[in-house]
Amino acid sequence: MRLLAALAALLALAVTAGPAGATAATAPPPATSVRFAVKGDWGTGSSAQAAVTRRMCAEYRRSPFAFVLTTGDNFYQPDGVATAANFTRPERCLTALGVTWRAAWGNHDLAGTSTADVLGSPRRYYAVVAGPARILVLDGNDPSDPGQLRFIRDQLRDAEEPVRIVSFHQPINTSGLHAPADEARRLWEPLLRRGRVTLVLQGHNHMYERLVVGGITYITTGGGGAQLYPCVRPAPGLRRCAFAHHFLAVNVSRLRVSVRAISARGTTIERVVIPARPPL
Repeated sequence: MRLLAALAALLALAVTAGPAGATAATAPPPATSVRFAVKGDWGTGSSAQAAVTRRMCAEYRRSPFAFVLTTGDNFYQPDGVATAANFTRPERCLTALGVTWRAAWGNHDLAGTSTADVLGSPRRYYAVVAGPARILVLDGNDPSDPGQLRFIRDQLRDAEEPVRIVSFHQPINTSGLHAPADEARRLWEPLLRRGRVTLVLQGHNHMYERLVVGGITYITTGGGGAQLYPCVRPAPGLRRCAFAHHFLAVNVSRLRVSVRAISARGTTIERVVIPARPPL
């Protein structure tokens, strides 16, 4: 099973760094679908982190995923540094399965280098081609960086994949305890709309929520292990909010994106199907 999963990951993925980077792997002919998992705000060393990870491993054994995408805050205490307490022990079953990581940088990750050294993040922002999807992993810590803005424009303009997914840490639409990141929303949201992004994955607020704003589905998945936050503010387009530790299982085809939010106990918090191309 581990060998088959590793081969599937190699066949499904190609990673492109930002403007100063290079292609880390050459994409084969596009696969018709891809399956991956997502979690955020997770590396605390808590019992909740371990419970979410055990559930992810159970889900992997039932139906393997090509990689784990994160929405940041991968390592707490000390910030940005992977330790036995916050990574080696609680993530042991994923490590044993040979799972590949595609990680965004959260605010807690900036003090160390483990998001790069341990999780293999090639840059603060980069693109992943996975089957019919192009996934942009962005740096919400510096939303006005000119190089990153060019990267977003170029990637979305040139993407030939029918599904475009974006992942970053600080949410730009949210009902959570942390207010929306206004600068990122002002600068990025028009680009995401013009680029016909299907799904935006966010972290920073420690819960699950789903919003639909301007035709784009936003999912905050910050329940990977850190202490949970409630939904506390009115938010346009809010469809669901859940106070639960969880992860996402995401299935992407050329026509649709299916997302299942799974609690640490294995129950389904929400299941949603999103058309591949949002309306103009």
